[in-house]
Order: sequence, then structure tokens, then C-alpha cells
Amino acid sequence: MNNKTNITASGIIVFRNKNNHPEILGLIALPKHRKRSKGKYDFPKGRVDDGETPIQAAYRECYEECGLKPKVINIDNPVVNGPLCLWLGEVTSEEEVILEANPYTGEYEHEGYTWVSIKEIKSNCLNYLRPFIVSVEKEIWDYFKIWSK
Repeated sequence: MNNKTNITASGIIVFRNKNNHPEILGLIALPKHRKRSKGKYDFPKGRVDDGETPIQAAYRECYEECGLKPKVINIDNPVVNGPLCLWLGEVTSEEEVILEANPYTGEYEHEGYTWVSIKEIKSNCLNYLRPFIVSVEKEIWDYFKIWSK
């Protein structure tokens, strides 16, 4: 992983506690992205706009793409790989995902969504996102240990 100086895109890996098991939000990528990146699931993410910090862009993109405002749990330690930076964010199981068209293009960026296990997201996310979920898997499980106390 490299430093944060060349970040051009950022987002949030959204998870929730469902019956004491972590579930990850898998946005179903458009067919062109599934074919190119040999996977099914994407995370809410996008370009960092001029004047934005990567974390501001991550929050904005998450809200634009799925209507969620997660509580970021690794605010000082995001996962960075090349120009992409992802944080880990928690939502409650009551919060609703709302997919809307991109406010700038008017087009939908995902075909739908589902909540999946860590194993499922690792196996079926877009291939360039796999290192991110592998990097945060232990952190998610450690966070769950806090819940069970």
C-alpha cells in the first residue's frame, strides 16, 4: 500500500451487524464492470473532486450511491492501494439502502445491492477490490468482538 498523496478516488466498505455476523454491502456492478473486473460486487466509491479531501469524497460518494451515512471506524487508518483509498464504515441493520441515479449524469451506477458475508464479498467482488476486503477482514471481526462483550 502506498501513501495518501496520490489519492484520486475514495469510498467506504459498508458493513452491519446482522445477528452477530458481519454483512458487507455489495453493490451489484454494471455488466461492463463485471466483465472487465471479473467480479460482481462493488463498494460505494468515486473520484475525489477539486477542493475535497479523500474522506469527504468517500462520505459524499457513499451517500450518493447508496443513501447511507456510515460511522467510519478506521478514520485514521484507511486502506490505500494505488490511487484508491477505502475506509470501513458501520451502519445499523435498520438503515435502508437507497439506490438513485448519479446526480450529475442521471444514470444508475449499480444494478442493485445485497448484504453478503465477508467470504462471499471476497470471492465475488470486482477483482481490484479484493485486496481491500482482505486488508479489513480482521478489523471487522475484531470490531465484532467488541459487540459481543
